[in-house]
Amino acid sequence: MEYDANKTVLLTRENNAELAAVLRGRGADVLEIPLISRELGYSGELASDIFETLGSYDWITFSSAHGVKGFFAALFEHVDDIRAIGLARLACVGESTAAELRVFHLAPSVIPGVSNAAAMADSMAEFETLENLKILCVRGNLSQGDLERKLESEYGAIVDSFEVYKTSARIVGKEEGALFRKYGAAALVFSSPSAVDSFAKNAPSLILSAKAIRPKIVTIGPSTSEAVKKLNMKVAASANSPRVEDVADAVMKVLGKK
Repeated sequence: MEYDANKTVLLTRENNAELAAVLRGRGADVLEIPLISRELGYSGELASDIFETLGSYDWITFSSAHGVKGFFAALFEHVDDIRAIGLARLACVGESTAAELRVFHLAPSVIPGVSNAAAMADSMAEFETLENLKILCVRGNLSQGDLERKLESEYGAIVDSFEVYKTSARIVGKEEGALFRKYGAAALVFSSPSAVDSFAKNAPSLILSAKAIRPKIVTIGPSTSEAVKKLNMKVAASANSPRVEDVADAVMKVLGKK
């Protein structure tokens, strides 16, 4: 198929099948260049300590779908019964994270209206008083600890953290980025600050030629938008949530289509 930069959307995360299908259904072409990779993994010693007393936690929080996957992968390596989580309430940062939790036939008590750590902490506090409650925050290696700090400092909770996956920048090869360098794209989607950072690190493989079309940038979440702005790039649109339909709507908006 001939490459048409005027209708091409560059997707920069892993596992884009669902979003790509929706975009193609709306008339766009899709180019995929993953900028980050995620690998599940955890400290065995820490996991043993956590799972020995897992039933004592009042809340377990999940900040991403990968966190859900990593947590239950670790859990089932230590126990064979999901009831080991006890009566803990579950909080998810957004709908895509909640969807991954429902794979295990578990429903979150809290999903904040805005998908970030501060909103999740506030939503949990609205659900019940958190003072002296024991909370386990499941996260990845790039977490800044904002959720833990807010839960402790503002709401008096007792917080533990459990890192269950690692995010790292991918190295984009010259061949992989060739079409984008030569022709550009109509839109570029960043799903996380780490993807933005990786884009900058991969500049030699992604820098556009003089005649290439400069893509309009679409972001998912305010933290991603801030990362884009720090590189002196302009955000054309930001998706209301990580949901595929919301991301596709934002992309179609910058392409001037419905």
